[in-house]
Amino acid sequence: MNVIDVTQQFATDEQCLAYLEAMRWPDGVRCPVCGNNRISRIERKSDTKNVRKSLYQCLESTCKQQFSATSGTIFNDSHLPLHKWFMALAIVVDAKKGMSANELKEHLGIGSYRTAWYMAHRIRKAMDDNSGAGLMGVVKLDETYIGGKSKRRGGAARNQKSWNEKFDMVISMRERKGRVKLVHNPDGKAASIGTAVDKHIDPKVNPHSRS
Repeated sequence: MNVIDVTQQFATDEQCLAYLEAMRWPDGVRCPVCGNNRISRIERKSDTKNVRKSLYQCLESTCKQQFSATSGTIFNDSHLPLHKWFMALAIVVDAKKGMSANELKEHLGIGSYRTAWYMAHRIRKAMDDNSGAGLMGVVKLDETYIGGKSKRRGGAARNQKSWNEKFDMVISMRERKGRVKLVHNPDGKAASIGTAVDKHIDPKVNPHSRS
């Protein structure tokens, strides 16, 4: 997805929130603290655009946690609107030679260099951060390829198997309760996939629950 696509599909915070909810909870909203799926939606009226208007309340009597689709993400506790965050993500990911905070500030029309630096720092940390507790429950695995150039004019490279052609494999691991990890596989080999699984999925997870 390029910058133009992001501008068209995520022009409002409502569109961004709907996308985050669908990606985070594909099987229905769950509490990020206790995993309970009995929740209620809270709509807040606020004249302040920096306040999330849609919240969830966990109905588990021992939890009662309030949360939103941005809780625990790089967007949490940010005063910037979500559509600017989505645009920042697209710009940083698409930048082949990196993106400075000053450049990000100009592209997004942000008044403060410190704010732009804060955004870039969070985004880069999220892209590099593979730490944290292993994924639990039912974990779905998938893989995709990014990069690569066709040797033929006007056509995309097909059936590419040579890792010298600048193709990179990315492994996606998604927990049923919503957490996602993206891991780069440097050589595309099955052994490397196994290493990534052992590192990022809790050893208590039944192998049959991985798909």
